Amino acid sequence: MKKKITVLLVCVLAAVGFTACGSSMSYDDYDLAEYIEPGEYMGLEAEPYTVKVTEDDVDEEIQADLEAAAEKKELDKNTPIQNDDTVNIDYVGTKDGREFDGGSAEGYDLVIGSGSFIDGFESGLIGKKVGDKVKLELTFPEDYSTEELQGQDVVFDVTINSATRETVPEYDLDFVKNNTDYSSLDEYEKAVEKEIYDSKEEEAIRTQQEEVWSQAVENTEVKKYPDRELENYIEFNDKQIDDMAETYGVSREEMLSQYGFESEDDFDKANDESSKLRVKQEMLLEYIADKEGIEYTDEEKQAQFDEFEKQGYDKAEIEKQTGRDADGYVHLELLYQKVLEFLVENAEIK
Repeated sequence: MKKKITVLLVCVLAAVGFTACGSSMSYDDYDLAEYIEPGEYMGLEAEPYTVKVTEDDVDEEIQADLEAAAEKKELDKNTPIQNDDTVNIDYVGTKDGREFDGGSAEGYDLVIGSGSFIDGFESGLIGKKVGDKVKLELTFPEDYSTEELQGQDVVFDVTINSATRETVPEYDLDFVKNNTDYSSLDEYEKAVEKEIYDSKEEEAIRTQQEEVWSQAVENTEVKKYPDRELENYIEFNDKQIDDMAETYGVSREEMLSQYGFESEDDFDKANDESSKLRVKQEMLLEYIADKEGIEYTDEEKQAQFDEFEKQGYDKAEIEKQTGRDADGYVHLELLYQKVLEFLVENAEIK
């Protein structure tokens, strides 16, 4: 569900970027000068950036690596259960000696301290052990979601079938040698610092690129929209609503409501505006690339396909998700990356 929803939202609502969808056509057979009047795109203004990596940044990343390497261990019958342990339990809830709806289960996995159950249930299992049978006399809160149980006294008979505890390794040389490609703490910490730096720099550069691209788009006037591409976008977005409604067994009206559209007219308006914006951006991309001689190599194209495949998008999936043939989609994706790099290289950094 997440993939399809992401694609739809980008198509219908996004203002910048080509991450998810596009026309299945090509602009090669257009004289784009008849369709757009590009404004200034050289010497656009962009904010400078600085990148700083703090000790806290490094510590947080190391802690995340430690937690990722944590191991779960089965607890024996002599080990008391504590907060954050996961217990597998059978439980039966009764009110006035009778079971009540939704109060019983078998083989339920519960993380102690997660707050999944009413007050007293999870804390009542702390200190107990695997194999124990525990009787919990509790009271439902007055604002409980089930009206019949609000403020009611109940009893839960709980059997602890098993329990596991997640053990986070200590940060030491053994951890580094066993879980990374480095042989010393210093090497590992420098690598972590560089990884954080590169990530922050990439984000800062992306912000600059989006900043100048927004200006270039705003400076561009559309004389007329090509019907072929515009209609393709509108139809694709519209069909996605129907496809998702069918997939999740809801009406089209309910699907639109989930995205915040109050009516068909509301959706149609957003769809029309977004599709026009997308076509405008695509035409501007093609125009700048052609005028400035911006190209990509076959190796770069294949590398982009390989990257999409790593993310679970083969050519068939790209077409299914975007409404565009895979070659055409990758073409625009590569132009987008290269044109934005060109705009920043020729921008005025304030």
